[in-house]
Amino acid sequence: MVRLNKDILYLIFEYLEDNLYSCLLVNKTWCEIIVLFLWKDPWNGLGYFHSLILLNVIILHIQDEAKIKEIYNYLENSGIYLVSLQRPLLNYISFCKHLSLGSIMNITKNIDDLPERLIVEDEIFKLFINKNVKITHLYIPKKFNYQIHLIPEAKICLSKIKFLSCYTSINNNILTGLLSEFNVYFRRYTYWESQDEPPFCEILENSLIKHSNTIQYFTGFKPFTTEILSSLVNLKKLELHGDYLFEESKWKCLENLSLPSLQFLILQEFPVKYLISLIENTKGSLTIIELHNYGKFYSENENERIIHTIYQNCPKLIYLTFTFQDDNILEIEKLLTTCQYLNGLRIISKNDFNWNKFFNITGKERNHIFLKLQGEITIEMKYLLKEYEVKGRIVNYNECIRSYQLEIFVIDYNIEL
Repeated sequence: MVRLNKDILYLIFEYLEDNLYSCLLVNKTWCEIIVLFLWKDPWNGLGYFHSLILLNVIILHIQDEAKIKEIYNYLENSGIYLVSLQRPLLNYISFCKHLSLGSIMNITKNIDDLPERLIVEDEIFKLFINKNVKITHLYIPKKFNYQIHLIPEAKICLSKIKFLSCYTSINNNILTGLLSEFNVYFRRYTYWESQDEPPFCEILENSLIKHSNTIQYFTGFKPFTTEILSSLVNLKKLELHGDYLFEESKWKCLENLSLPSLQFLILQEFPVKYLISLIENTKGSLTIIELHNYGKFYSENENERIIHTIYQNCPKLIYLTFTFQDDNILEIEKLLTTCQYLNGLRIISKNDFNWNKFFNITGKERNHIFLKLQGEITIEMKYLLKEYEVKGRIVNYNECIRSYQLEIFVIDYNIEL
C-alpha cells in the first residue's frame, strides 16, 4: 500500500473538514493531522452535550490539580457532572486559531453562582490567551465586559488576528485595548452597528483606521460615522448592507471613494447613486459583483444605468448577480458582448421576466457561460428550458428546490448559434 506523507495528507484533509471524525482512529499519523483541523475552530456547531465534553477537555488543560477539583465542585453545585478523565496527550488548545468568547460564556452559563462562573471563565480565558496560542479569528459577543487584553501574553496571542467580529455593546476599554495597543494584522472585519450607540462606532472606526492598510475584507451593515472606507487602500472584498429607510446622505462617503484593489463587491438594498459611484471608482479591478434587492426593486431606468455602468467599468468581470427586467434586454446583450471574461451569471428574476426574449438575445461571439436562474419558475419556463436544450443552446440543466423557490442551474450555456 502506498503511504502518503504528512504534507499530502494535510492538503487532502483541508477539503474534508466536515467529515474527519471517522478518520481519527486510522493510525497515529492521521490522528495527529486531523486533530489540528478539529481544534482549529472547536466552537463550530456545539450542542449542549458536545459543549460539556469540550468543557471537560478544556478544564483538563489546567496545570493546577487543585484548581481542576475546585472547578468540578462549582459545576456539581449547579448539577453539572463531568467524568474526570486523564489529562490530554496533546495540548489541543495550542492548535486553536478561532477564539469565540461567546461560546466560552455559553458553555459556562449553566453555573448558577455568578462568582463561581466568573472564576471558571477566567481560567478558560487564560488557557486560550497565552504565548503558545496564535489566534487568527476573534469573535466578541454582545455585552462582553472582560478585558482580555490585560491578560499576560495577550499581546503575543492576539498579534496575528486576521478576522474580527464584534458588537457595539462591548466595553469601549476592551475595544480600545485590542485595536490600539496591539499590532493587530486585520484581513477581515465584520461591522455591526446599533443605531443608539454612535460613540462606540466612532471609537471602533478610528481604531480600525490605524490598521486600515492591512484590511482586505470588510463587511458593514449600517452607514459609517467616519471616513473609514476611504482609508482601506488595499481592500479586496467589500460587502455593504443598506436599507431604503436610511437617508442617502449617510452613504455620501461612497461618492468619491477610490478602491483600486477591490475585486469582490456585494451590495444589498443599496441607493443607486452610490452603487454606481462605487463601481465607477474601482478603476476596472472588479471581477465579482453581487447586487441583491429583497425589498424594493430598482426601476427599469435605474437597472439600465447599473448594467451600463458595469460593462463600461468592469472589463475583468467574471461573475455577476443581478435582478434584470424586460426593458434591459439590449443592455444585457451589451454586457455579455463587452465583458468577455464573464462566465457566471446569477439572475434573480421577477415573476414577469420574459425568459424567451432573454434566451433569444443573449450575446454573440461567446463560448460558454454558467447561469443560475433563481425565482418562482413556472411550468412555461420549464418547457422553454427543455426547448432550448433540444435546440442545443443549453447543454444541461438541473433543478433544485430551496426555500419555496425553484433554482435552475444551466451548465455550459452555449450562446453561439
